[in-house]
Amino acid sequence: MVHHDTTNHKFTIENPEGISWLEYKEDDGAVTVLHTVVPSALSGRGLAGQLAGAAWDYTRSQHKEIRSECSYMTAWLKRHDKA
Repeated sequence: MVHHDTTNHKFTIENPEGISWLEYKEDDGAVTVLHTVVPSALSGRGLAGQLAGAAWDYTRSQHKEIRSECSYMTAWLKRHDKA
């Protein structure tokens, strides 16, 4: 389950093997994704995609543009025809 920490501008997923997270910054017109991190023990489980989807949903709910400085998020946006 994705948790949104609005104070620290992060989406997180906690697992016994570690915490996966996506960090962003926000201004008046846009949400910019900075980093997506998934511990190697959790790789291949689709966690980064869940975090990216949560960031996309949040951005749309705020009626803002999404931007990316994160290679994973940039690729996710292209794969989902959202770029």
